[in-house]
Amino acid sequence: MIWAVLLLITGPDVQEVEVDEPGYEHDCSGQPIQNYELRLTPSDISSAEVGFGSYSNEPVLNIVFSETGYAKFASVQKGRLGKRFALCFEGRLLSVPILNEYIYGRTAQISGGFTIEEATELQIQMNKNNGAPAGP
Repeated sequence: MIWAVLLLITGPDVQEVEVDEPGYEHDCSGQPIQNYELRLTPSDISSAEVGFGSYSNEPVLNIVFSETGYAKFASVQKGRLGKRFALCFEGRLLSVPILNEYIYGRTAQISGGFTIEEATELQIQMNKNNGAPAGP
């Protein structure tokens, strides 16, 4: 099995970012817009674990998609190479990353602007329905 890693970068001003479509401001709680956003729930995550970035040593969240989560991601990445998409988790915008290459594995890393407390809270939320450990 081949695993690939997707680096997703977040930050405090991520709510301000538009998603490559003129006039489209993203709202994770509104009506879903297919092909421009990835809406995840805890059942879409097989596991989430807090770690530290290899270059920045800042807190990151390493996630493994479930089959359904990866299917959602695979459908969003079609036609998005070099473009942004919105990454939502339970109605909260986590990131608006640029897809630099197609990802064929089920692993991803979310980084940028997390405190250890924020990353740990997100890990707990993502793991709440999958039986994975709750904390680091």
